[in-house]
Amino acid sequence: MNFNVEIKDIISIFPDAHLQPTPNPDEAYLSIPIAAQWLTVPRAQLTPRETALLQLMADKATPTKTANDHVWFRRLFLGEKVSPQDLEERRIRIIQINLVSHDSSIPVDNWIDAFKTMFKRPFVDTFLVNSHEAIAIEQLGSKIYDNDNFLGISQALDSDFYCSSKIYIGQYWQDDNAIEKLFANERNLFKFQLQQNTSDRLFSISNSILKYYFKMRLSQDPLILKSNPELFSMPDAKKTITTLYQNGGNVSITAKKMFLHRNTLQYRIKKFQETTGFNLKNMDDLLFCYLLTFQ
Repeated sequence: MNFNVEIKDIISIFPDAHLQPTPNPDEAYLSIPIAAQWLTVPRAQLTPRETALLQLMADKATPTKTANDHVWFRRLFLGEKVSPQDLEERRIRIIQINLVSHDSSIPVDNWIDAFKTMFKRPFVDTFLVNSHEAIAIEQLGSKIYDNDNFLGISQALDSDFYCSSKIYIGQYWQDDNAIEKLFANERNLFKFQLQQNTSDRLFSISNSILKYYFKMRLSQDPLILKSNPELFSMPDAKKTITTLYQNGGNVSITAKKMFLHRNTLQYRIKKFQETTGFNLKNMDDLLFCYLLTFQ
């Protein structure tokens, strides 16, 4: 396919797009390598799908990599070590993505290509592990994307590419040869969460590890097995405990989240204590009862 024709067509659609010898450092612009030049387009003019299509066009100029061609795949999945002098002084986090496509005519690669463009700083690496799993390596920088950022990005891309995505956002770790073991643990947490068939879309160590270790180590403890039915015989106890815990034990916020009057929630907490002996205003008691909701 003739690149000159493609460039001409793109500029007719995006009049502010232009070619230049180097990428535009301004984060408000998307710079795509084409042949020996860079096509620069204002991000504000692009939808996620348009961004992915531009990226696909650029990819035609370079050979497609397999997972094994990526150093980070070999490090994380094959245990390849990096010599100490080649390691950079930086902190990175590993983002795991699970994708289910609802339209077989749209490759999941398109979702990944668009995902990469949503971040102001390029990823250290991205690759597909298989037809439904991808990895992105992000270096710690001045801009840190939180759960709300990831949720908004994934929802927009799922809508554009007819996919369902779930994402595990790893911790920032020092880039050294211990990263493989840390990733293996994060991968176990993500696999565990995917097996729960929850409607949640985003996972991390903070919302995964308690549930994981409860299931692995505590769920069959006699004290747990005995406590569980006694605590949750009360109506709405599970929902009350979960919402209260998720809001740091704040009664006013929890009442609003549950569409209850504050006094109604106070009464429930008091009744729960009278029945079970656990005071949900005490964080130790609340945490223990929250663990029991994992059963």
